[in-house]
Amino acid sequence: MNEEFQKIYENYSKEIYFFLLKMVGFRKDVAEELTQETFYQVFISLHRYRGECDIKTWICQIAKNSCFKYYKKNPIQISLQSDDFNESDLKEIVVDPEEYLERMELAELLRAYIIKLKPKYRDVLTFRLYFGTPFKQIGSLLHINENSAKVIYYRGREMIKRMLKETYYGE
Repeated sequence: MNEEFQKIYENYSKEIYFFLLKMVGFRKDVAEELTQETFYQVFISLHRYRGECDIKTWICQIAKNSCFKYYKKNPIQISLQSDDFNESDLKEIVVDPEEYLERMELAELLRAYIIKLKPKYRDVLTFRLYFGTPFKQIGSLLHINENSAKVIYYRGREMIKRMLKETYYGE
């Protein structure tokens, strides 16, 4: 089992790290911690993997659950403070610091809204937006058909749009 786990870790740890990095707003320390937690859960649960979906999809589900547990303990703060970033980060990513801050705030808001959705919407949106999982794989993982995954995704997206309109325009 140790050799099997080692191979799984080597094949998927970087991908899972980058998935989690997106989900936590590019906070490296949190993504590293959640990656460790994810693979700890993979290690202790590997005997329960039944092969009903791709192993990467199964690991993503564990990573997503680890991330949501983290957000339950550490709610998302939507407003950005000056100590949330440093000036060198701004220069590396975009030329316009104001644009960078707006994007970061919108990304935090999006994560906060996704977490508030009902689990079926939250799960589909998370897999699709943060990992680019195909609808067919999402359906397989969540035990729904591909078309249902698409419908849930588009309805969830519309819910998020409405929430954003309410936040920015008070509608």
